[in-house]
Amino acid sequence: MGIKFSRKLREVLTTHEKWRRRCLNLIPSENVTSPLVRRMLASDFGHRYYWDEPWYGGQKFTEQIEQLTVEAAKQLFDAKYANVRALSGHMSLMAALMGLLEPGDSVIVSSTENGGYPLNLQARFPMDLHYFPYHQDRYSMDEEGAAELVERVKPRVVVLGASLFPFPHPTRVVAKAARKAGAVSVYDGSHVLGLIAGRQFQDPFEEGAEILLGSTHKTLFGPQGGIVLVRENMELAEQIDLMLRAPPVLVDNFHMNRVAGLGVALAELLQFGSDYARQVVLNAQTLAKSLHDRGIRVVGAERGFTESHQVLLHVDSVEEGLCIRDRLEAADIIADVGVRLGSQELTRLGMKEPEMMEVAELIQAILVDQQSPRKVKSRVHTLIDKFQEIQYCFKEEP
Repeated sequence: MGIKFSRKLREVLTTHEKWRRRCLNLIPSENVTSPLVRRMLASDFGHRYYWDEPWYGGQKFTEQIEQLTVEAAKQLFDAKYANVRALSGHMSLMAALMGLLEPGDSVIVSSTENGGYPLNLQARFPMDLHYFPYHQDRYSMDEEGAAELVERVKPRVVVLGASLFPFPHPTRVVAKAARKAGAVSVYDGSHVLGLIAGRQFQDPFEEGAEILLGSTHKTLFGPQGGIVLVRENMELAEQIDLMLRAPPVLVDNFHMNRVAGLGVALAELLQFGSDYARQVVLNAQTLAKSLHDRGIRVVGAERGFTESHQVLLHVDSVEEGLCIRDRLEAADIIADVGVRLGSQELTRLGMKEPEMMEVAELIQAILVDQQSPRKVKSRVHTLIDKFQEIQYCFKEEP
């Protein structure tokens, strides 16, 4: 009986991988890991626990993996403190908030209507939530209104960050207002950490943020997980650290194979991050302009469309987004309901500006020319078949 399930699971996995190798993936919250990262994920560390206290034996190499990964993170982001134990970007934010807040404290974040992340911690950890004002037609924060809100509310924490992230936040202005109000400024860079690492996006620390955190698997091309970084204020670091260490609050075993894989990804960014991040942004800008020139409504035309990996299509409803997503997927072009398009995975596979113009042409064929997705699919396969090797990584073990 068990053989049947095992065989079926392998069949599904094989079918999935065969299909996805021939898709153009434009999900902005995904990426592909290098062969060496995958080697770490499949290593013996995937079988093992690690604990701060000397409870388990067999740990003499395990601790070195965490230390090396932490050191790589600190060097990459010029930080005094790094914690790589959180299992997601969301958990990284939860650790920061639970470490810094007392129940009932005020917090300012971006609302989900303006691209912010759902703050589900509020259901069990009471907070006085306020939301940054936005220019909704431009997908950008109201800079003056945000500073005024911080000065008026005097929160304990402000969180800059969103899932819709084509342009930098007014971090310098908000962080200055936060300091004046006695608040801690947190920058959730989940979507743009790889661009920050490559020095191709705003540097939150240089602009006044005290904590940088986020996911490790979007523009930062590591395994799925989270990271927390502090450049200077070790008192803040210690408060957050308590949430991610023994005795466990948010995480117990934190999957050392994932940490090892993240360490490799951080090393790859130290080596190749600038070239990678620069190409990600160039590709996104090329894709956005090409789509716009082909009659597809793209957000931010008056601002150059994007300064990140994200290209946002203008949709009037969730239903329209669903329709676009499904028509594209029928041609093996993968998008979300947003509709947000990300350039990072195709960049990792080696595509550059000419290929972005070709991707725009394929999307035009489906959304503007109303060609059958089945007909367009063969052109998608012809393009992606030429880009099957991951770039910006160590070709051999360094």
